[in-house]
Amino acid sequence: MNEMNEELEGPMSGVERALRSQRDTWRSVVSRTSQYGARDLPREAPKRIFLFGVGSSYFAAKLCGFAILRDKTRIRIPVISVPSLAIGREVFPTRGDWVFGFTHRGKTPSTLMALEYCRREGAFTVLVTGKGVSLGSKFQDLVLETCEQESVEPHTVSVTSAICAVTTLLLPVRAAEEWDALTSVGDPPLELLKKRAGKGPDVLVGEWEAEWLAREGALKLMEMAKTPVRAFGSEEFFHGPKFSLKGPLWHVRMPEDFRMGEIADLRPAHSIDIYGGSALAWVPALVELQWLALATALNLGVDPDKP
Repeated sequence: MNEMNEELEGPMSGVERALRSQRDTWRSVVSRTSQYGARDLPREAPKRIFLFGVGSSYFAAKLCGFAILRDKTRIRIPVISVPSLAIGREVFPTRGDWVFGFTHRGKTPSTLMALEYCRREGAFTVLVTGKGVSLGSKFQDLVLETCEQESVEPHTVSVTSAICAVTTLLLPVRAAEEWDALTSVGDPPLELLKKRAGKGPDVLVGEWEAEWLAREGALKLMEMAKTPVRAFGSEEFFHGPKFSLKGPLWHVRMPEDFRMGEIADLRPAHSIDIYGGSALAWVPALVELQWLALATALNLGVDPDKP
């Protein structure tokens, strides 16, 4: 099917290839991660779980944190998602904690420094990274592989596969079932998304998980379409940024957004909805935002693969 698309529309971008590969990648990640057993993990349950990264990796860490917190079957322990630079400065993992450092290429200095700090302090350290990354033992106790190294910088499949790997490890039964269901959802129609996306938004807003989807969507729009999109939490938006709105507003909607009515009054140009209350109910919205970023780039005549 992809070959037919290329014959009709010309060569497919690297971003589009990555987006179309996601479902197969999730299947592979779930299968591989499900093989980890008691011998690979500490005997005792974690005292706390820390998740950290930079850029898209930080957004992935935040979304994993929400997924863990949403799962009603898990043990009630603190889950803390922070930027890598907060480790050892604002929060201090110690022995008995499990920490997850997200870095697709394994080259982010602040994330590696944070992992080294946690390892030195006696925490159980997990490096969440793309295939083929090899680091010294001072950084991690366990390597959680995600996907092949992405050939283009706007990371898409590496973000979703990192979330897939961590949630499958920490919520093995529930997450595996949800990812299996998500793999049955087909790719969205790109031409329809191009009509919806237009030239993209000025601002993206959302609350809770939706805020971090908005931030990841804004980053993808900046990377692919080269548009200066801003993103805010819904509550944050109404404490100042609302007055700087000059162009289209996109809203990532979930029922718990207290500002839903007020944002509706602003007549958003596009809404991305989160349906359901399960731990990973927001994944389709994340994928939709990735595709919308690609659609916007195509509408603007921008090569989404070009740095």
